[in-house]
This record gives sequence, structure tokens and C-alpha cells, in this order.
Amino acid sequence: MTLAINTGLSVVAHELTVTVRQGPTGRERKTLLDRVSFRIEPGEFVCVLGPSGAGKSTFVRSLLGEREIASGRLLIGGHDVFRESDALRGTIGYVPQRDINPTALTVERALHYASEIRLPAGASAAERRAAIDRVIAEVGLGKVRDQAIGDLSGGEMKRASLAAEMLAAPGLLVLDEATSSLDPATEARIMALLSERARAGTTVIAVTHHLDNVDEADKLLILGHGEVVWFGSRVDALGHFGVERLADVYVAIEDHPPGFWSARWEDAIARDSRLAATRATGDAAGKAATLATVSIPGFGRQFASFLGRELETLLRDTVGLKMSILLPITLAVVVLAGFSSTRFQNPLMLTRLLDPGEKQVLADVWGEVTEAIATDKVGDQDASISAQIRVFLDSQPKMLAHLREPSTERIVRDALTDAIPVAPDREIIDPGGTFKWLSLMSICMVILGFVTGFREIVKERPMLDLERRHGLWFAGYVVAKVVALAICLAVQVAIFRTTVELGFLLREALGGESPADIYRRGAIISASYNWLAAVACATIGLVVSACVRSTDKGVLAVPLLITPQILLGATILPIKGGLLKVIAMLFSPLYWAHRGCRSEGPGVPEFWQNLGDYDPALWIPYAALLAQIVVATLVTILVLRAQERAVLGRNRALQ
Repeated sequence: MTLAINTGLSVVAHELTVTVRQGPTGRERKTLLDRVSFRIEPGEFVCVLGPSGAGKSTFVRSLLGEREIASGRLLIGGHDVFRESDALRGTIGYVPQRDINPTALTVERALHYASEIRLPAGASAAERRAAIDRVIAEVGLGKVRDQAIGDLSGGEMKRASLAAEMLAAPGLLVLDEATSSLDPATEARIMALLSERARAGTTVIAVTHHLDNVDEADKLLILGHGEVVWFGSRVDALGHFGVERLADVYVAIEDHPPGFWSARWEDAIARDSRLAATRATGDAAGKAATLATVSIPGFGRQFASFLGRELETLLRDTVGLKMSILLPITLAVVVLAGFSSTRFQNPLMLTRLLDPGEKQVLADVWGEVTEAIATDKVGDQDASISAQIRVFLDSQPKMLAHLREPSTERIVRDALTDAIPVAPDREIIDPGGTFKWLSLMSICMVILGFVTGFREIVKERPMLDLERRHGLWFAGYVVAKVVALAICLAVQVAIFRTTVELGFLLREALGGESPADIYRRGAIISASYNWLAAVACATIGLVVSACVRSTDKGVLAVPLLITPQILLGATILPIKGGLLKVIAMLFSPLYWAHRGCRSEGPGVPEFWQNLGDYDPALWIPYAALLAQIVVATLVTILVLRAQERAVLGRNRALQ
């Protein structure tokens, strides 16, 4: 196939009215755009101006089909923006205020991945390459095509954003305050570039608050109080508002109530046939432009593209890569330091209930002891057993005081009634140190997963929203995110576990102790459970990242995610049954990681048994963790789709 450059598209608004709900009940409506009518011809360059609150952002969102209209029509190339969104896909390029290309990638590599989403599914590698070469030449980035976008100047970064949107050769290019952060000289160059694009045939609409270079535009569309107050040349606008500087137009608009300048505009249209030609009427749409059907790349191609971009971005981001390596090493050092003095092989005596003969002996002895400690003094000629015991106890005052404690009598009574085991049974290795170590290891991996996942979507939200307009599949994007996170976490878990295991090997070589093997799984099995738990927590973090609109809000959610995991993970509190165990099994990756890594072994004291009765089969934690990953991935996709539907209102979502 051959990729042809689209011709410019007309933009026609007729009595366009946009309202939003407001007030505590949501029944009241606020008008954002009020009966807006205009006609932009194909290949025109129009700058949209107006004071704050004039409706510029609402106008842009309406052009993009993201605002529900109350009445009127909005047509691009004769096609309804809201009812024919599929037909218009690929014909509208949008450059937001914030640059959206991955800053770690070079210009050419960023455009490579952009082309795989924006160009039709049938485009060959050669055709995508030709499109990249074309836009790089058009925006003048040939000298920096191999430089990282993060190393470019502000103007060059903006040109890279323009280049990404020009890959599909759109018939309409919309810019929303895209030059607001640029210095005057750079802004002038960008405006000149936009003027060139318009002369080449692309219709360009630029919302801007910079007034120095708007003379590059063919026309100005000035909004005030949600109404059109002027649509025409810059010079005529000054005369219409009776001012000498364009900036004074804003003052004139704000000094008069809504309706004043829109009425003046209507009068001007009635007097001047030239101005009347810019005003759209009910039959002004004309013949609809023929738009080529764009085939969207399928799930497989999108998944491969997103995964490749994720991994390449990670590898090229040297600072982030160093932090990703340093974090697990730091956690490992903290674990080793925290357990540097722990004795993992300490003996622990297990006890049992007394047998009948032992009970009889204890009862007899305790009777004599009770009589001995109740005696005030012993006579010289008293040869009874209790008297001899008392003589001995008088030489041991601490023992005497202890025997007189009420707790001693209670222990003997409980032993005689089989309430507590007191008879020595056998000696085992104390599991306390090993279990605490396993708990901390799993907790570290859970924290690592949440910290890795919570910002992954929110940091790319502008790019995600933009690529969605070009047919991005939420499923391909999210699944690629999960796989990329799994690869990254696999490396981090391997670094963490290897550092810890090497630390203990060194400790053993120096005569120290390592965690008891009897109470834990093998290093590889434990690492696999830790890894899956980290991935599961990262996918839960993706759900949060999809719900929030800023990284700051995501940071606040991290402690709220980690705390329940620790409480439900059977690391601090025992989770032996009931509703608490059901909740832990459903929602806690830490529970399954801890259950998989921990082996409660034969004869473990009850006070160290946090898991109750459970099946120790290795496959169960694997299956549970994989299920949690799948469910969290699906929830992330559903959240993104629900948000899109909420934003679009009754406008149909992109398929």
C-alpha cells in the first residue's frame, strides 16, 4: 500500500452548544459553549484566542469528540465528530500542551513506535520508515534524529510531538496551548512551521495565549463567555473591538457582560458579506469528504510495539536503570543487617502432656512442697520430707519466692489437668528467626511491586489518551505493561535474592548461621513466589495508577495498599481460618508468597503456626498468584474503559 498525505478538512460548527452539570444535585446546567457557529475552510490556519474561561479548552475537547454536546452540529470534513468517530480516526492530529514522547528514546525510535500505532495495520516497515523520514524532514529534526528527546531543547521537543501527529498525514491538526511553555523565538518558529503546514494543505487550529505571532494565521477565532465574538483577520479584529493592541481585546471582552460582543459580531456579519461567509448555517456542511478506511493494528502488533517501547525506554533511561538495580541491593543489605545477630539454629525444647505416672509423682511432690512453703519455721528435730524441703528452700530465697507465686500453683494445676504440656519431649531448631526472615523477605518484594506499578499508567496518561484516539487497544497496552513489569521485577528479585543468599553464604564461611532449611523452601522456589507476588502487587498498583490523575495521588495510595497486605499476609497476624482467611486468599499476594516460601515443618510449636491447616502443595500458591495477576490486569482494562465512557458521555467510545 502507499501512504498518501491527506488533504485539508473543513471544520463546521452550527449552533454548537455544550453544557455541563453543576450544583449539589447535578440537575443544574452550566453553558460552556453557547450557539457557536463558524466555518473553517480546508487548508486554513486558525488561531483560537480568548480570556480565561472563554471556552477554548471546551472547544478543543469538542473537536476531539470528548465533550457531550447539548445541541447543534460539529462537522469535520462533513462528518459528524460524535457519530462518525471511527471514520475520522487518523484524520485528526492533536498536540497537547504537554509533550508526550518518551524522553529516554531518541527522536527516531520514538517515532518508530508512534508509527506502529498511528499508521494502518497494512503499512510495511519500509512505508513506516518513509513516513518517519518525511515528518523528520518536515519539522526540521534531521540533525537531532539520533538524540534522546529528553536532551532536546523545548522547541525541538515540541517539533517531535508535532512529528508524531503528522505521521498519519492528518487532514486536521489541532494544538492546545502547545507553545505556551516556549520562549518567544522558539514559539515564532513553531508558528511559522504551522503556517507552512497549512500552505501544504493541512487545516491547522491552534489554541494559544501568545499574541506576538498570531499574524502567521489566516484567521483568528476569538471566544468570550463561551460565545464567538470574532472570526476573521487580525487587522479587522482590532477595528471591530476598537483597540490598538490585540491584548486589549481581552480587556474589552471582560469589561462587558456576556452577549454584548456576540451581538456586535452578529451585527458585523449582517453588514459585511465577507464576514458572513465565515458563518456556518444549517446547510453549510456541503459534500462530505471521502475518508480512507484505516485498519487498526491488531492486539499482537500493538502488544509487541508497547512491550518493545517499555523495555527500550527502561534500558535507555540510565538514571532509572541504576535506581532499579540499586533498590533491590539496598533492600538486601537492610535485610542482612537486620538479621546480622540472629541465631537461626538455636535449640528449642518441645513439651508434652504428663502421663498418669508423672501426674502422680508431681501431685505427691507438689503436696510436700506446698506444706513446706506454708511452714513458718522448721524445728531442729523435724525429719519430715516437707521440713527437709523447707530447710533447702531457706537457703534459696529466690526459689522460695517463686514457688509462693500464684502462677506456680496455677501451672501445676493445669499440668495435672492436661491443660498445658510441661513435660520435656524433644529438642528442635527454633523456627522464630527463620520465620521472621521469610516474612521480611516477602514484605520487601510486595513493597517493591507496589512502588514499581503505582505510577506506570498515570505518568503516561497524556500519551495514553492521545494514542487511544489512534486506535490503541487498552488490552494490548495493559498486558504489555504487565509483561514489562514482570521482566523488570524478575531481574530485581534475582538481584535481591542473590545478594541475600550470597550474604548468608559469606556469613556461614565466617562461622555464622543461615536460616534453617527445614522451615523454608529452596532458594529458587522461594524466589519464584516472591517474584509472582511482586508482579501481582505491581498489577494492583496499575489499577490504582489507572484510577488517579496525578502521581502525587498515587503516592498517597501506596501506604494504603501495603498496610492491608502486611496484616493479611500471615506474617504478623496468624491467618488460620474464617472470613479473614478468605479475604487474605482473595486479595493478598503476600499471603500466597508467604505460604509458598514457608514450611511449618514437623513439630513446629502452635504459637509459630500462622497458617493453620493448609495444603502445602507447591502449585496452589502459583495458581493463586497467577489468578490475582490476571484479575488485576482485567480490572485495569475495565477501569480505563469505564473512564473513557464517563468522559465521552453519550458520545460513542472508540472501538
